[in-house]
Amino acid sequence: MPTRTPAAALILLVAAGIPGGVGCGRAEQQQQQAGEKRADGGAPVTPAPPGKVLEAAENESPAASARPQAGAAPAGPARIEIPAGKLVAGSTPGDKGRDPALEPALLDIELGGFTIDRYLYPNDPAQAPLTGVTRARASELCQQAGGRLCTELEWERACKGPEGTPYAGGAAWDPACAKAPASCASGFGVVGMGAALREWTASDVAPIENLQPKAAAVRGATASASGVDHRCARRAAVDPGASGDDIGFRCCHGAPNAASIPSPQWQQTFRRAEIGPQQVAELLAAVPQLRDLGGEISFFKEPDDVNVVLSRGRTRLSPSGTPAIQPEATAPPNTTLTTSPLLWNPVPGEEVLVVTGKSDDDTFIVAFLKLPGDRYRIASSLLLKGEPGPIALGFNGYVRRRLTWATCWDCRGESGNVTYRDDNRVVITQK
Repeated sequence: MPTRTPAAALILLVAAGIPGGVGCGRAEQQQQQAGEKRADGGAPVTPAPPGKVLEAAENESPAASARPQAGAAPAGPARIEIPAGKLVAGSTPGDKGRDPALEPALLDIELGGFTIDRYLYPNDPAQAPLTGVTRARASELCQQAGGRLCTELEWERACKGPEGTPYAGGAAWDPACAKAPASCASGFGVVGMGAALREWTASDVAPIENLQPKAAAVRGATASASGVDHRCARRAAVDPGASGDDIGFRCCHGAPNAASIPSPQWQQTFRRAEIGPQQVAELLAAVPQLRDLGGEISFFKEPDDVNVVLSRGRTRLSPSGTPAIQPEATAPPNTTLTTSPLLWNPVPGEEVLVVTGKSDDDTFIVAFLKLPGDRYRIASSLLLKGEPGPIALGFNGYVRRRLTWATCWDCRGESGNVTYRDDNRVVITQK
């Protein structure tokens, strides 16, 4: 039996800007963590047809002119009229700082017109914003002022302005706004949104089983928060009975908008995706780091190539360098091996397309975040130069945040993981 030789060259393309490990030799398969809810692959599902593939957020650099400019906020009325219109609520999957369980993926919502206080309560630039009250007390004070607490979607629309910018007044965060929140206004002219205080809203965060209890929706960020936390889409789930010197509020007027943000729920962990090689080729061609893959894109065969990956694990090199036949390699309990594309739901609100295949003498593993509107966003990729494959993916429905890849099952240097990290990033690593 011929000796299995590790891949001649391995190149990790960190398309999402996440450092990963590239090694040589052979490494034993890492034990997968315990997860939630089982899936066995289930019936095939068809992803939306490929459209535009967005660049990873780590590789984007907003122009300086896109930043909100701190300075004297333009004079304006004490109350701002926000016209009826469409709000694209939430954020794009893969955005820095995004929590997919809390922020919806670009949800189109029509809102009626309303009026919002220009400043935080008591809506007087000569007075400091009132903090240290519960949500119920904040609601009472707004009622006494002839208004009501704003809903969170009203707050988000007022923050994003007529242009729908990610931050109040611009596409990027200006740290000067944290030091002088009264000097920064949204596109509608509302002052201090997301700058230096969190704000109560009248809305609730709907519960998610075993993850998120029902809570009050709080918007905005403290002055010391990281830049991405100042985004208009940023949501926090807070006990409505809490109070603190970092939470203020502002009042709205007019009939409240009834629209709300639904919470995502747990889905089947892994599903087989119906997507063809030509569609994958179009996605790869839209990624600068991958568009130079030469040759025609093709998938590996199932189950034949899965069996090849398993059989390779039987022939290992002994310490003396001679081939040694091992017991027949098998997948761990509850683990399914496949060469088919997978749709992966690591956490509520996130869906990842994982694809493996080959082009000439090179093989690849690529992960795309699935977006609304027939679009994807590159998450991470691994290119194995001069490695003919095949590559198999191993998944366990009980393991939410990880799957395994291998060209030789249980072999050092020819396997690794696709991991969904605690910071909501996807990274492909070799062991």
